[in-house]
Amino acid sequence: MTKESLKTLRSKIDKIDKDLLKLIQKRASLAVAIGKVKSKTSPNTSFYKPDREASILRNILKDNEKGELSNLKVKSIFKELISGCLSLEEALKIAYLGPEGTHSEAAVHSHFGSLVSRMSSPTIDDVFSQVINKDSDLGVVPVENSSEGVINTTLNCLADNENISISGEIYLNINHQLASGNKFDLKDAFAIASHPQALGQCNKWIEKNIGSIKRLEMPSSAVAAQYAKDNKNILCIVNSLAIDKYKLVLQKKNIQDYSNNKTRFLVIGQNDIGKTGKDKTSFLIQTANKPGALMEVLRPFEKRKINLSKIETRPSRGNTNSHDFFIDCEGHQKDQKLKLAIKEVSDSGALVRILGSYPQYV
Repeated sequence: MTKESLKTLRSKIDKIDKDLLKLIQKRASLAVAIGKVKSKTSPNTSFYKPDREASILRNILKDNEKGELSNLKVKSIFKELISGCLSLEEALKIAYLGPEGTHSEAAVHSHFGSLVSRMSSPTIDDVFSQVINKDSDLGVVPVENSSEGVINTTLNCLADNENISISGEIYLNINHQLASGNKFDLKDAFAIASHPQALGQCNKWIEKNIGSIKRLEMPSSAVAAQYAKDNKNILCIVNSLAIDKYKLVLQKKNIQDYSNNKTRFLVIGQNDIGKTGKDKTSFLIQTANKPGALMEVLRPFEKRKINLSKIETRPSRGNTNSHDFFIDCEGHQKDQKLKLAIKEVSDSGALVRILGSYPQYV
């Protein structure tokens, strides 16, 4: 390639960039105009519409079949664009399980872009309190990991707080990095610190590569990062965000036991979410502790061929003679066949509480 041809290609990129800027600013102007209409017609509702955002992203990705950029990269670009336009209408405040540098913060960034106010909370319970008290517009909490299972605290909070509903879900690839505050050989490590979930997700790697090292359980991986920073010859398991934030030494990359390790997060709020045509609904169903109780719950869904994506069963905390079933299924609570299934479950004597209907993860 000659210098002249390179100059020509760069000139084309410069022109495209100018055209893109004009279109981005035009989109922003339309977003502001829509915001003014919403302020008059629905003054007390949030400008953030996850159902609308999901539809936008699905339409964009459908047209990206032959593009050079992958769907993941295109989605990231449009997430930032949507985030920027929304910030002109409303400054969203998102509470998450902190401190800064956790996977929960990474999930917030992935889902909402960089132009929202991220509010670190010390516990999952506190995230719920922030949303209930309207100190935050929304909250992001972990609910399950593909290798370590459910986060019981999140299920407890969903069961205990009737004013909270699920308004979205986020799946985040969890890549664990082994780091330290100072540089040293692994054989000289005194202990390894992290959240219990992270330690569990890297257990086989630790046993194989380090052996029976002392393990220090921390409230979060970010706390572990700070501990390693403050103490010599301490290893920590963190994400890449924490390595940059706490200026740690990277010892080993991607030490998770399973390459497809994912954590599912829930977005919680106090707003009802509209239908998108590709939705998910979560329930808390409480039944008497008797033989066949689960079958009675499942039968109405099976009869109508409603796919269940998750069932979590455990004794009810409030009633020792009852069982709680946390169920996720395809569809929106306003879908006719799902309404009929819910009614049939209720008519059988079970207590049904809808935890929320929301777009399936894009």
